[in-house]
Parts: sequence; structure tokens; C-alpha cells
Amino acid sequence: MNINVNRWLTFDLSRIFILEKRAVADFLFILSLFTAFFGSMNIWFMLPLANYYPILAFLFAAGSYVISRTLREPIFKENYFLLPTLAFLLLSYYQAANNTLNINAYIKATFLGILLSLIFRYDKSRLEYIATIFAKTIGGLLVVSYPFFLLYIIGFPLPHIDMSFNDGFYYFSNYFIFLIDERTIFAIIPRFQSIFLEPTYLGSTSALLLMTQRGKWKKWYNISLLVGLLISFSLAGYVYIVAIIFLNLWTEHKKIIAKAMGIVFMIAIIAGGSFVYNGGDNMLHDLILLRLEVKDGEIAGNNRVTKSFDDEYSSFVESTDVMLGRDYDYSNFGDSGYKVFLYDYGIVGVILLYIFYISAFAKYRDSRSFLSALIVMSLIFGVDAFVLWMGRFIPLYIVAMRPNPSNAEEQQRPITKSINTTKDI
Repeated sequence: MNINVNRWLTFDLSRIFILEKRAVADFLFILSLFTAFFGSMNIWFMLPLANYYPILAFLFAAGSYVISRTLREPIFKENYFLLPTLAFLLLSYYQAANNTLNINAYIKATFLGILLSLIFRYDKSRLEYIATIFAKTIGGLLVVSYPFFLLYIIGFPLPHIDMSFNDGFYYFSNYFIFLIDERTIFAIIPRFQSIFLEPTYLGSTSALLLMTQRGKWKKWYNISLLVGLLISFSLAGYVYIVAIIFLNLWTEHKKIIAKAMGIVFMIAIIAGGSFVYNGGDNMLHDLILLRLEVKDGEIAGNNRVTKSFDDEYSSFVESTDVMLGRDYDYSNFGDSGYKVFLYDYGIVGVILLYIFYISAFAKYRDSRSFLSALIVMSLIFGVDAFVLWMGRFIPLYIVAMRPNPSNAEEQQRPITKSINTTKDI
């Protein structure tokens, strides 16, 4: 028997080099997504880069793309990217022109557009893995912050610094892994907001990441996300997660009626308990249920716009300005929601927004996943209108691109053998 000794002694260094390059390309692209995600959601440590994070994210993604082109199997191989990229740029330039913004707004939009084009070109079979990385990172951060937040509540002295943002509108005690809003300093127990500027940002982020984790909510990091959402006491986050639960059931073709009755029964018990516990003097009752009361035909928690803006909006919808939008003096900060978007950019702006989202989701692999992502996008648009933030778009895009639940093997594929150390992701 002839044994080819050279075969066993030969070590192909090129194969290791290719694997390393692939890992570097993946790492740089994931880093670009985190930069865009955190930058758009105003994470406290990203605030100094508020105007520059699109450039930084672009540089990471560009480095990834250059390395990917040298691989035998590039990670950027999807062909459909031009139409949604142009739709985004058209919308962004239209918004900048309507608000008479300077050249910096156009530069920012351009870099974000290029970054989006690379997101669209990224191998869709890898998106599930990306979603898990996001869920593990933010869920892990929350796990670390929970015990220290508890220590803060019981009065244990923790190191912190004072921090302000937006000309003093936001003023925090920054404990580095969580923020305490000093505007609510007289609250017995403050709302948990982690490293986000507002509890609602934590609530919406947790809900969207959980939507990408369909079928895996029992994982430790997803339980952490759910806990963070609950103790944020964000009405918007609660609404999103309830809608997402039903949409996930619908997407998986499960029997919704029986499960819906169970969920409604559980919510009714919790709501009833909040009215009884401590005589109704508790955070769930005060921050959530009282805001759902209807007064004069309006939900009490529907305070996304000021009374002065509402009066202005009434005259706006009856004018010809409704097509292209109207300038408004936002001296009273806090206006948000679909009314503000419509006022700023008119019906044309809303149409351009939906053209972008529909074109971005056009290459979906499952119609129910596509519709679920579009429904949640519309829900977020109605509440605060900030659906162009990468922190909202990236999870929704991942949801829209996921395959049919029946294709179990295709739902998640490891990025590389070199970094796929576990089957349980």
C-alpha cells in the first residue's frame, strides 16, 4: 500500500488565510451595523458621534466590502440593492430640502445610503446570525446592569457623572451601564432605561429584537430583553410587544384564537391586580393603565404632540400644504408621531417613506414575515415616526427577509466555521 506522506505533511496556508479574511470581513460589517444601530438610537456613549456615526459605520462596512471581494465566496453577493438605495436617498434628500438643512444633512444621508446598499447586498442567510448577536449583546448588557440598578434603588452609593444633552433638555445621572433621568428624581422608583436616552427607546428596541428571535424567547438573552422591556414601563413598548406576539403566531401558522384568549386573560389578571395592589398606587397602574383611559374621545397617553401643535395641525390638513409639508417652529420640544412627519414632509413624504420600505423588503422569502415587518413599521410610524433610524430599520429588515418557518435548516447558517463555536444560537 502506497502512502502519500506529502499529503499529510502539506499544510495549505491559503485556506487559513481565506478563513481569517472572512472572519475579519464579517467582524467589520457587524461592527458597522452596531455603530449605525447605537448611533441612531442615541446610546449615551454615541452622543459625541451623533453627527459622524454614519461616516464611521460606512468606513467599517467599506473595509468589510473590500476584503469580501477577495474571497472565493463573498459575503456581499445579493444583486438587488439599487432600487431601495435610490429610494432611501430620494427620501432623505427630500427631507433635507424640506427642512432647509445644510450640506451636512446631505453628506450624512449619502453615507447612510451607501451603508444601506451594503446591507441589501449582504448574504440574507446570515441575517439570523446577526440578529442573535444583537440580542445577545444588548441582552447581556441588561443582565449586567440589573443588579446595579437594584443597588441604586435601595440607596447604595454608586460612581456616576452628571450628563446633559440637547441644550439641557435631557439631564442624567450617568451610572455608565444605566442612566437615571433627573427630571424624574422625585419618583420613588425610576423607570429603567439602560443606556438609552428614554425608556421608550429601550422598550421599542427590546420588542424589535425579540421579533427577530421568533421561537427562541426562552434563551437567557431574550428573557433579559423581555425583562428590560417590562421594567421600562414604556406604553409604546408594551403595545409593540403585544402586536409582535400575535404577528409571530400568525407567521408560524399557529392557532391564534386559543392563544389570544390566554394572553387576554393573563393581561386582564395583571391589569386587575394593578388596581388592587397598594390601592392602585403602583407604576403599572400610573404609567400604563391610566394612560389608556379615554378622555373626551382621546387616549390619555396619546401625548405625542402638544396642544399648540394639534391646533396648528388642524389648519394644516385643510390647506394645500398637506401635499409637501409646512415649516413649523419647534420651540416646544417633544412633538413626535405621524402627525409631525406629515406636517414636515406632507403626503409626498409619507409616500416616499413607504416606497423605501416596500422596495427594501421586496425580496422577501415569506409573505407573512414581510407583512408582519410592514405592520410593525406602520405601528412605530404612527407612534413616533422615527422609522428611518437604523435601530428600527435593521431589525425590521431582518424580520422581513427571514424564510418561511417550515424551512428550519435555512433559517440560520453560521457565518464561518472559525467563529461558529456553538449550535445553540
